[in-house]
Amino acid sequence: MAERLDVDEVVWTTSSGAPPWLRQTGLALDLDGFVRVDAELRSLSHPNVFAAGDVAALGDPRPKAGVFAVRAGPVLAENIRRALSGKALTAFRPQRSWLVLISLADGRAIADKWGLSVSGRWVNAWKRSIDARFIRRFQR
Repeated sequence: MAERLDVDEVVWTTSSGAPPWLRQTGLALDLDGFVRVDAELRSLSHPNVFAAGDVAALGDPRPKAGVFAVRAGPVLAENIRRALSGKALTAFRPQRSWLVLISLADGRAIADKWGLSVSGRWVNAWKRSIDARFIRRFQR
């Protein structure tokens, strides 16, 4: 028998999908088609190829969320520099808990962390502020 839930609103989100062209690269991919990488963000099959963010499949899997791409970016850039100069690489250590921010079509957003959720236009403004602050870091 199907269970019925009384809810005020349903938000259906989906995960990222790997770009189909990755299957033609010869890179080691996980079952979902994402590039399998080591802790230093190098391809397991082609150590001269690096990947991070939604396209990468970490050995310690995490959901496809922008926070991991943002946090992996500086490690990725540093490891490419180190690889080019023959230096030892550093490991990317993703955080254990993170803030989820999901924009809704009506100008609101949902925030979720530690199983606590809030939503509203103010959450969307907060999300936009966080995103803008991140972008400004790279415009200098």
